[in-house]
Amino acid sequence: MNRLLLAGWTLFILLSVCTESFSGMVVSQTVAFHFQPHPDMSRFLDMDFTELAIPEAFIQKIGHAFSFFVLTYLLWKQRGSIRSAAAGSFAFAFFTEVLQLFFSRNGCIRDVLIDAVGIGLFYGLYVLAKRRKQEMYEKY
Repeated sequence: MNRLLLAGWTLFILLSVCTESFSGMVVSQTVAFHFQPHPDMSRFLDMDFTELAIPEAFIQKIGHAFSFFVLTYLLWKQRGSIRSAAAGSFAFAFFTEVLQLFFSRNGCIRDVLIDAVGIGLFYGLYVLAKRRKQEMYEKY
């Protein structure tokens, strides 16, 4: 079951990043792809955070972090190692942002960092829960 959930979530992320318009996919349920074989790779280095002042963009970036929070959880359940799950999620975040450049989307290092926030949140919660569990065992 975990493998199926992981495969489905990974496919959802890939579909979301490759479709021409994520909002078009969600609002009008339209999925369209436009492959660009020679993207401007310099766009990947974009670190402009001013876009986050736009409420819709900010909500979409929360979705980025949430997606990779869930992916890290699913990878952890599959692999059993939090470090392996976090590393795999981060590698996938990097891959998806580069992939977006080939589908006329705005893939950039800024979004990798936003994805890493979700990965880091899960990692941090995992560490806190593990410490709490250890403290409980030591207490009793």
